[in-house]
Amino acid sequence: MKHWSLLLPISLAGSMLIAQEPQRRPPQRPQPPAQEQPQQQPEQQDTQQQTVTGKIATSNDGKYILVDPNGTTYQLDDQRRAKKFAGKMVKVSGTVDTSSNSIHVTEIKAAS
Repeated sequence: MKHWSLLLPISLAGSMLIAQEPQRRPPQRPQPPAQEQPQQQPEQQDTQQQTVTGKIATSNDGKYILVDPNGTTYQLDDQRRAKKFAGKMVKVSGTVDTSSNSIHVTEIKAAS
């Protein structure tokens, strides 16, 4: 009986210690800081591959440009290719940057 009388106070003391111990949570992994959506560069937002029909003309500074039927002018980055079609109706394919009205030319062909 002596053994039982010693075990009871010890077991009660142990349960009190457990009750006082703060709840342990599994260790949390640090969360990486929330990443913002990367902002697109204006070239990425305002560019797209397309074909524009118009007439090859020369600008005031002597460079070849494309003028579409609405009168919008586009700077052309391939002056050598544009020169071959000066004064003619063409279809210019390439990457159009609407923020600067320029075309990175991939192809120029006569409009049909």
